[in-house]
Amino acid sequence: MFNVFAAILELFSKKFKSPEILILGRFIFGANMGLTSGLVPMYLMEITPPAYRGSAGTLHQVAVAFSDWFSLLIGLPSILGGEELWPLAFAFPGIAALALVLILPFCPESPKYTLAVKGDREKARSDIRLLVSEGEFNRMFANVIKEIAQDQSSEESGSFRELFTRKDLRVPLIASILVMIAQQFTGCTAVFAYSTDMFINANLNPELARYSTLAIGIIYFVFACSAPYLIEKVGRRPLSLFQLTGCLFALILLSIFTYLQNYLGMSWASYGTILALILYMCIYGVGSPIPWIIACELFNQQFRSTAVTVSVLVAWTFAFIISTSYLPFQQLVGVSFSYLPFIVILAISIVLMYILLPETRNRPIEEIVDEVRTRTASLSQAASRQEMQRLLETIETRIYGPDEEIDD
Repeated sequence: MFNVFAAILELFSKKFKSPEILILGRFIFGANMGLTSGLVPMYLMEITPPAYRGSAGTLHQVAVAFSDWFSLLIGLPSILGGEELWPLAFAFPGIAALALVLILPFCPESPKYTLAVKGDREKARSDIRLLVSEGEFNRMFANVIKEIAQDQSSEESGSFRELFTRKDLRVPLIASILVMIAQQFTGCTAVFAYSTDMFINANLNPELARYSTLAIGIIYFVFACSAPYLIEKVGRRPLSLFQLTGCLFALILLSIFTYLQNYLGMSWASYGTILALILYMCIYGVGSPIPWIIACELFNQQFRSTAVTVSVLVAWTFAFIISTSYLPFQQLVGVSFSYLPFIVILAISIVLMYILLPETRNRPIEEIVDEVRTRTASLSQAASRQEMQRLLETIETRIYGPDEEIDD
């Protein structure tokens, strides 16, 4: 409903010549996007049998990828991006929002929510029958019962304070935040926002640069469509590491080719820049949904919504920071060197994710949580051993002096 209201504001902002109405509509759209970007994958994963939850969680980002290229299409001056029709382009999301307003009342609620929060067993059973075949019904219902029983057997409140203060939740919290930060430092926000300028810098004329931006948007969508298959075939952890490493390689190529073109005057390097952008979009697309489902799979029901809220907040905070600071930074240091912060932070993130991120494919939530807690305990013990060693060395230095040897 809020998005429908925002679309109406966008539609009439030009008629009333009011930038305030336009900004208010965009603000409402943005707030709803931030809210639904965490809720939608969580809902999709809760209404899906465990074996297909990864694929279901990725569908949200596939839809986002479709919206990205479609918005580029309707934003072309020859379609709705002209001086007279741009309010229609801005208000277009209201059509999808209105369709959801009409459809969602007939969609089933999450059976886990219905049973655990509302205590309505029969409604949960009827919702599951709407979601899966009769052959899958008993298995999914038993799985929902099992997860709820495990959640209710603990005394966890799932509060933000508990999420940030419990030692056994540090590693999953860090991992869920880290995947979001790594995703943003692939440079996706900057590439999407300034890809047309990148093509113009590669010596394409402005009109061709706009169509080239649309083309790489379609490429991104096509490769994102492979994510539901690859995420179950390859796994979350390998696919995520592949995506981040591939984006790192593409960003290094972008930096090299733009340097050769702008500083050494090698005109052929502009073709390398275009190929690097295409390579970036191909690789980014296959792993783009993963960060949005990791928090759902690393935490049990008590902490799931809290952890998703934190990870989504981190994602959009960094997206805002990068999108607003990239252009001034690029003007300060030049196009070639503007990719260096992404390259450095992305390289560090890959190493940390290799250490911290567990594989969650085809594994029940309790097994994933147990592995994460084991990793937390192992890291804590390693840190304690290092601290003890430093303490012993300090004591020895104080007793014997820095130059004395200790006899066995």
